[in-house]
Amino acid sequence: MAKFINWKRDWLNGNLQLFVDGIQKGALTFEMWKSNAYTLFEDKDYAFENKGFWQRTTTVTDRKTNEVVAIITYDGWKSKAIISLKSGEQYEWKATSSWRSEWTVSNNKDTHIYYQASSNTGAISTEADNSLLIVSGLFIKQIYNKKTAVMVACLVPVITATLTRHHG
Repeated sequence: MAKFINWKRDWLNGNLQLFVDGIQKGALTFEMWKSNAYTLFEDKDYAFENKGFWQRTTTVTDRKTNEVVAIITYDGWKSKAIISLKSGEQYEWKATSSWRSEWTVSNNKDTHIYYQASSNTGAISTEADNSLLIVSGLFIKQIYNKKTAVMVACLVPVITATLTRHHG
C-alpha cells in the first residue's frame, strides 16, 4: 500500500515537520550552526552526525539503542549519496530534476521512495515502510541545500570584488 507524506520546512532554520493524513507524525531538527540533526518519525528516533572536515559522511544512530544503523556517504558533485544500512543493504539518493526539486532513494530493485519539493513544502510517496530511509532522503537534501548556500556565500564576495576591481 502506498504511503504519502507531506513535509513543511521552516525557512529560518531548515527544520522539517512531517505529516501523514494532515497530522504531524514527525520532525527533522537541525542543531544550530551545525549540520547534525535529530529526527523522530513514526516512533523511530535517529541522530544524524556528520564526520570529517568536508562532511563527506554521516553516521546515523538509533537514539533508543545507541546503535549505528546506517552510514551516508556523499559524492563530491552533490548529486548522489549512498545510504549503507547496518544489514549491508545499500540505497542511492539521487536528484532526478535539474533544479533538484525532485529526488529518489532507491536500491534499484524493489524499494523506491520519491520526493518532490517546491519552496518550503514537499511530498513523499513510497511503497516502502522504512522510516530510516524516508528521513534519510530528506536529511541528505537539506545537507546539499546547506552546502550549496555556503558555496554561494563564499563566492559572492569574490565575484563582487572581481567585478568592482574591473569596473571601478
